[in-house]
Amino acid sequence: MVFKAITKISVILLGFSLSACLPAETGQQNGASAEMASGTQAATRARASTSNPVVTASFAGARSSWNDGSTVIFRFTAIERDEEIFLCGAYTGSGSSFSSQMNRQLLRRSAATVNGETVMRNLSFFYGASADMEDSLLVGSETRCKSTGLAAGSVPLEAVKVELRQGRIAIRT
Repeated sequence: MVFKAITKISVILLGFSLSACLPAETGQQNGASAEMASGTQAATRARASTSNPVVTASFAGARSSWNDGSTVIFRFTAIERDEEIFLCGAYTGSGSSFSSQMNRQLLRRSAATVNGETVMRNLSFFYGASADMEDSLLVGSETRCKSTGLAAGSVPLEAVKVELRQGRIAIRT
């Protein structure tokens, strides 16, 4: 009973911080060839389409690591739909039993920006792909999209960026 209470308190107080927000990787990844765009993203124009794009090698994104060795990979792109700019994305992770909770909380704290201005908070709408998609860097994964509230054509689609909000993340059980 006491051990369970101490464990629960320890887990509540336990904070993980990103140990690295590595630049996008290019090349072979466990035998699979995939490329993550780093500086600029290939944006997609999907006027009047209601289908969400599938992750391709031209999507922007990054891989980050937690202190315990767990990882999170996310990929995103901006599209035009219904005269608005939408952000579409997916993520996956691997590692400890807490990694899925940490990754979701990280996305909740993150934001989309355009020229340094926040246009959207809470990216937890990104599609949570299975860990099997990690080797392909999410290429071929589904995405989920949400409107940024910006009018289509008001900014270049390539200007939409994702910023991970680094810092301590507490996991509550």
